[in-house]
Amino acid sequence: MNSGSKRPVRRPSLKVVVPVILFCTYYPYSWLILSKGSWTGYRWTWIKMWPALPGLMPRAMLFHHIPDALALAGMLAITVILVGLLIYLASRRNWLFAVVAPLTFILSALNSMVAYSLYRM
Repeated sequence: MNSGSKRPVRRPSLKVVVPVILFCTYYPYSWLILSKGSWTGYRWTWIKMWPALPGLMPRAMLFHHIPDALALAGMLAITVILVGLLIYLASRRNWLFAVVAPLTFILSALNSMVAYSLYRM
């Protein structure tokens, strides 16, 4: 097979990749707004942390000894880097998109279970 006969690589559209990856990343944390119970200040604090919650496990492993505000900034930075990397990988090839999206959802659901157990403490 010569190089002139290669088919161009099909890439998924960013119009599809970005919303799907964001959905897979953040939907598992929807228990914050869908669960029953009173809307206390504690719950609102967790809702305000929602954008950074995907970085919860790295925070627990790496930033457990620093003040909460700085740790939250670290969680947010890790989340932005991870989501950016996932979007980049998922937009490279169709098969990568088919692997990255479900894997993102599964890992985010596991992280969400840890977050829920911390929330209920």
